[in-house]
Amino acid sequence: MSNSINRRDFIRLSSLISGVLMTKPLEALSISDPWQKSIGTPQKVLILGAGMAGLSAGMELQKLGHQVEIIEGQMRAGGRVFTARNMFADGLFADVGAARIPENHDWTMKYVKKYGLQLIPFNPTENDLLHVVNGKKIRYSASKPASLKEYPVSLSPQEIEMGWAGLSSKPFNALTANVGNPAESTWPPQSIAHFDKLSFKEYLIDQKFSPAVADLLMLGWEDKRGMDMSVIELFRELNLSFGAPRNKIVGGNDLLPRAMANELGSIIQYNTKVIRVEQNETGVTVTVSREGERTTIKADRVICTFALPILKKMDFVKTFSKRKQVAIDEMGIFNLARTVMQVSDRYWKKEGLNGFAATDQPIEIWDPHFESKAKRGMIAAYVKNTDSNSFMSMSEAERLSFSKKQVNGVFPGLDNYFEGSYTKVWGEDPWAGYAHAIGNRTNMTEHLPFLSQPEGRIHFAGEHASAYHGWIQGAIESGNRAAKEINSF
Repeated sequence: MSNSINRRDFIRLSSLISGVLMTKPLEALSISDPWQKSIGTPQKVLILGAGMAGLSAGMELQKLGHQVEIIEGQMRAGGRVFTARNMFADGLFADVGAARIPENHDWTMKYVKKYGLQLIPFNPTENDLLHVVNGKKIRYSASKPASLKEYPVSLSPQEIEMGWAGLSSKPFNALTANVGNPAESTWPPQSIAHFDKLSFKEYLIDQKFSPAVADLLMLGWEDKRGMDMSVIELFRELNLSFGAPRNKIVGGNDLLPRAMANELGSIIQYNTKVIRVEQNETGVTVTVSREGERTTIKADRVICTFALPILKKMDFVKTFSKRKQVAIDEMGIFNLARTVMQVSDRYWKKEGLNGFAATDQPIEIWDPHFESKAKRGMIAAYVKNTDSNSFMSMSEAERLSFSKKQVNGVFPGLDNYFEGSYTKVWGEDPWAGYAHAIGNRTNMTEHLPFLSQPEGRIHFAGEHASAYHGWIQGAIESGNRAAKEINSF
């Protein structure tokens, strides 16, 4: 800490600065925003983390003439965009982090196009998919949804008559009439903000719908005890990230952060861990450790992209405003795990199935290379919430046994073709500690607005500090937003 200001005064100053900043909500950043055409005062900017938020912020600030350095604890860039490679036969690979890119995610598409990366659909249109509800398998296709009469859940005759299209839209009528712009940082509008206290099931009951509607619409996600996700969080997701076709990058999604990191080059310092962050009225000092050696780096401003579980452990958070501290501590977090299994034959195709299924466990299953004509392939079990948390106390053998049991229950015969596997549990990742943020009851109105607010000279980016929780889009948009904040000085 600088001798010009003691710790008590600094905390008071930091809180005062933050309080002033918070009186003016940040505006949503549009991809057509002209901010990059106006160069601010050149500054030295230190970015903590080379995930998608840090990479995008670094690229834009460097282009504007700022002096940029990115600190990354791992030996790779990309954060939770992670493709498992060199562990399967025949050049097979699998995205075990961010897997899907909706076409309407304009920030992500901007960078995909910048590097000339090719996209292909994430979901197949040929052969049939499966839903598994209360042990019953319901077969359907992309062009022909199954009748709601086939599902062993308690729906009213009127709800069954709605069909999937009506069941996916009519329950949200009370929100749709006053939706506004869900991408705005000030969203939701007051007219619907009171719904933030309700989970999806609680909202359905409030709107006179059957709770079982949630069991169907949340197949693959909702766990046995029900989710605490705010209906406002879910509604924002539906508006911003659902409905548009979803794609994946040919060759693996990590090709995007690899291209960005390659362009940034030596600006990124790998294998470097942040120990301490201190700021005063003139700058920021960051203490880092690299191969056991500690050193300090001084900067005019810092962009912190650390995930929420990592932020909670950092001492410098104690110098933030109380509203920021509470938001970091209490914002909802979601854990995910993915087991990818190599098989000698994609046997499900013999039954006219495409390897995609959603169950009430909650688990999704998919074929990462459904578009391939090869016989050998992969099947992925995407385990969520409670079950993924239990993975953290399991051995590798137990994780595999669990995943194989789930896949076998949907596509019997796995053991006859199984050749090997890899499991990624994001809750035990030392650089993430979870898969993504999620707005639980009251989080969207009480905590989310404060996660993106600067604290003095420290700015924040990452999917948790955006409208797009769990998406590459949220990380990139927030990185650009933080860069714009710094460039405005």
